[in-house]
Amino acid sequence: MVNDPFRAVAHPIRRRMIERLGNGPATVGEVTSDLGVSKSAITKHLKILEDSGVVVRKVVGRTHRLALNPAALVDAVGWVDRQRALWERMFDTVEGYLADKEQTTVTDTTTRSTAVRIERTYRASADVLFDAWTNPEVIKKWWHAGPDWETAEAAVDLRVGGHIRVVMRDTDGIEYTATGVYTVIERPSRLGWIWHGEDGESGTGSRCDLEIVEHDGVTSVVLTHHGLPDQHSAAEFREGWGLCLDNLDKVITP
Repeated sequence: MVNDPFRAVAHPIRRRMIERLGNGPATVGEVTSDLGVSKSAITKHLKILEDSGVVVRKVVGRTHRLALNPAALVDAVGWVDRQRALWERMFDTVEGYLADKEQTTVTDTTTRSTAVRIERTYRASADVLFDAWTNPEVIKKWWHAGPDWETAEAAVDLRVGGHIRVVMRDTDGIEYTATGVYTVIERPSRLGWIWHGEDGESGTGSRCDLEIVEHDGVTSVVLTHHGLPDQHSAAEFREGWGLCLDNLDKVITP
């Protein structure tokens, strides 16, 4: 697809590549190292950036160097400028929305790790919410980091020491696999698991705790993701979990 800068910047992985190239041309390895996704996903992301014209590649011998093509982003920048005034008026609304979702990031100064905490409330029973997190057929309806993504696979071995595996697929057909090992199962109030992303993904080995509390027909769900290595990783997980839980909101309250 030619000259589609909005598609190029639509994914956080591609935005990180663009940010790295903001310092000047770099090799493919320098641009794509430590992004926490598979080599096949990296290849697809690069193809989208190059097809859009945002990134250009120059091959010298066996070395592939990438560079930004700022001209390809002119239309996107112009659109953003035109929308700036509208966005500024919307900031107060956005701040209120985030406050309602109670998303927080806390740094543990003792262990130098970071945790993300997100709370949502539902007019549904604790059993319904517990099933939403443990039933593969329900998981397929919501556990993906975007409203237009899908969950291609979901498998659950619901026992301490058992595994959960979720495969998310974005709108470009790129798949992201997340797995975990259950450490706590207390129906319908608690779940705990050790998080494992794709090879080399930031946050692998971190811990997720889910608390489900029902009172007078309203159920509060608190997800805490502990042991993240830094604020950047925490921000990515906060965004990803938030998008997943936005989908869950729609499933629980159609």
